[in-house]
Amino acid sequence: MRVIYNKVIPFKGFKCVNLFGVLFVREGCTMRTEDYNHEAIHTAQMRELLYVPFYLLYVLEWLWHLARLRDMKAAYRAISFEREAYAHQYDADYLKTRKKFNQYKMQ
Repeated sequence: MRVIYNKVIPFKGFKCVNLFGVLFVREGCTMRTEDYNHEAIHTAQMRELLYVPFYLLYVLEWLWHLARLRDMKAAYRAISFEREAYAHQYDADYLKTRKKFNQYKMQ
């Protein structure tokens, strides 16, 4: 996964954003191993969904949880892609054993 440090992407208040497998990190932010692993899990999710459907499902799922929970942060943490990434971000070997579409098995 390519990492690009810059001042523009992501917007202020965010540490990094993974766009199509390229990680944009806000200049001055430190990427820890678990941050990188978290984003690498997202890259695996993107690849198996062919990128664009990943983003579409991500936004739809966030909107669903936002309507249900009425809290932006809680809606973000409830997204299946995020649940999988947070659950395994400390496991450096997770991607070696990860099964396809595992985000939907995290229920």
